[in-house]
Amino acid sequence: RRGGPLFVVRAEGTHRNRPDVMPDRAGVVTTGPTAGAALRENSERASRVIAAIRALGVEPRDIRTSELRVMPRFAPRPRDRSDDDDADRPITGYLASNQVGIRLRDLDRASDLLDAMLRAGANNVSGPSFSLWEERPAELAAQRHAMRLAREEADSYADSLGMRVTRVLRVRERGRRTDHDDSIIVTGTLVRGAPIEPGEIDTKVTVWVD
Repeated sequence: RRGGPLFVVRAEGTHRNRPDVMPDRAGVVTTGPTAGAALRENSERASRVIAAIRALGVEPRDIRTSELRVMPRFAPRPRDRSDDDDADRPITGYLASNQVGIRLRDLDRASDLLDAMLRAGANNVSGPSFSLWEERPAELAAQRHAMRLAREEADSYADSLGMRVTRVLRVRERGRRTDHDDSIIVTGTLVRGAPIEPGEIDTKVTVWVD
């Protein structure tokens, strides 16, 4: 019947999954008296890191250079200087940085990957950030859960008032997210056998139903 009471309910649905891919980042940072020297040493070490990653069975499609930089290093700024102008500061050397993004699909080898990269010369490692290779099924499951909770809440309100829900006028979705944690950051340190556990990932969808 048109013109009757209108309920607006909000519900958040969750679907829990075991992650099946681990994005990671490994970097090599080197210094040298010239830009060429810094880059040459960096390239040699980065090549060893990439070879170590491939030796663990990571496919070439899952290894990607994400950043390559060469920049000058300046002498310390005098204490009586507060500006950020480096124009009159002498260059004391150069720094080269090469960052590689990795997607590891065999999560049982996560700790082996970290160890191999550091042994090969990586000195700037961050991650892991566990995720799902195919996120859509988890999103749809969380969406169905949200709609089921919304209907239960609407029915509860209606029942308490001696009424019943007859139809849905509108459904709005306000964002979906996947909860995970970046839990390891290593800079210039050798870590052997670091325990890495993927745990589970919560995929969440929030809906408003009128």
